[in-house]
Amino acid sequence: MEDDDAAIKHYRAFQIDPDGRVFGCINLVCDDDEQARREAAALVLIHRIELWRLDKRIAKFELPPQATHQAAAGH
Repeated sequence: MEDDDAAIKHYRAFQIDPDGRVFGCINLVCDDDEQARREAAALVLIHRIELWRLDKRIAKFELPPQATHQAAAGH
């Protein structure tokens, strides 16, 4: 039965520190990869995010330039 596309999918949004280490994980439950990408992109505030489903990286979200400057300044 190929109803996997209709099933709800579980994703993980890993928070990445400036040194490239994972320091947090946010579980997301989404209908599809596009919804998961939108939700993960909204999490990029002061840390990079990598979105994964099982062992497959779906997307990588870098900090916006102004956030990088604020983090470097300690704000």
